[in-house]
Amino acid sequence: MSTLEHHADGGHSAESHALPPEVVAHQQRRSMILFIVADAVFLACLLLTYFYLRSLNVDGMWHGPDAKTADALLIWVVIGVTVLSAVAYRSGELGIRANSRPRFQTGVLVGVLLVVAAIGLTIYQMKTWPILMSDGSYASSFILMTGTQLVHLFILLFVGIGIWNRGSQGKFDDGNYNHVTVVGYFWYWLALVAVIGGLTSLVV
Repeated sequence: MSTLEHHADGGHSAESHALPPEVVAHQQRRSMILFIVADAVFLACLLLTYFYLRSLNVDGMWHGPDAKTADALLIWVVIGVTVLSAVAYRSGELGIRANSRPRFQTGVLVGVLLVVAAIGLTIYQMKTWPILMSDGSYASSFILMTGTQLVHLFILLFVGIGIWNRGSQGKFDDGNYNHVTVVGYFWYWLALVAVIGGLTSLVV
């Protein structure tokens, strides 16, 4: 990240200078926090819609005529795998903080593989559910929330592979592991969202 020097005459110098690393790190952390806040607002809207429709249950259409629900066991399996991926990433993050690239690589790789597993389980879950979007407010709301989490998992997979690749190239060996911290914010946030989604699924 760089900026141009301004001259008194309003022009720019031909040379640019890099911002101090601590400033860049602060901007990156702030950007991720703002992204998570925006995502939290979106999640809150989904949850409010879910519970609002549940409270109304207009004409008995919360469940629809067949009253089918998602498989609770598989839901919590996906949640467990997602949380374990965050734990694995945290182990890797602590490893890079201790200047141990092997621990970092192992932790992040295990985390990425668990994210792949969570994606596969979520897709299987959605394909085998006894509910469709047209089966009432419960089905449409729950499928929408699950689909949103699936999109997040794909984003996390992409970011996880990227941070692992940077680590394998020794990008963090100089002690500047700010990118690892920023990715961790997103990873832990998704684990929390998974748990919140699981608790929401108990209200059927």
